[in-house]
Amino acid sequence: MKTQDLSFLQPARSVLSDRDIKQAIKINYLKIKSPTALNIQAASLDIHLAPTILVFKRRSIKNAVIDVKKPVEGYVEYETLDPLKGALIHPHELILGVTREYFELPNQLIANVEGKSSLGRLGLVIHATAGFVDPGFKGHITLEITNLTEFPLIIYPNMPIGQTRFTVLTSPAEIPYGDPRLGSKKYSNPYSNNPKPIPSQYWKNFVKKQ
Repeated sequence: MKTQDLSFLQPARSVLSDRDIKQAIKINYLKIKSPTALNIQAASLDIHLAPTILVFKRRSIKNAVIDVKKPVEGYVEYETLDPLKGALIHPHELILGVTREYFELPNQLIANVEGKSSLGRLGLVIHATAGFVDPGFKGHITLEITNLTEFPLIIYPNMPIGQTRFTVLTSPAEIPYGDPRLGSKKYSNPYSNNPKPIPSQYWKNFVKKQ
């Protein structure tokens, strides 16, 4: 049986280069599915915006208050991005999206979601707090997209919207993402050409305490 080359796991705490990302994918150590060819940069992988986004119904629900103890499904709705017209994000508006790419991270790699400089200069950011992806994660990465400017901004489906870099842990995680011992929220978001973002499930923390 041929021994797999895992030399890219040394040294620990290192960021994978383009060469190592390709090697990790080639031997199926890092699994990434995409409807189109992957775009690998010098030390990262480009991520693209899937066509379905989740928006808050701020125009139809007046005087709404988001309570972290309660579900938010009644305050949000899905919208499919038009390839030609795109979708308009109002100033300071937050929407949820997901990557077109599907990831399966091994227990010794983490990923970090980063924005693109060219989009950052337009005031578009792609994560508010959740830029860290745990070892063992499986799914489409959620994007917390915000327009920081005072002007409306239009985005389009399948556009390159950010990048992920991969970092080697000092050792494989003993209890990876999704393990019930951690109380992880393992959302069901399997591989699909049109994945959907999932609303916050934070309220379930209070249900557990009760």
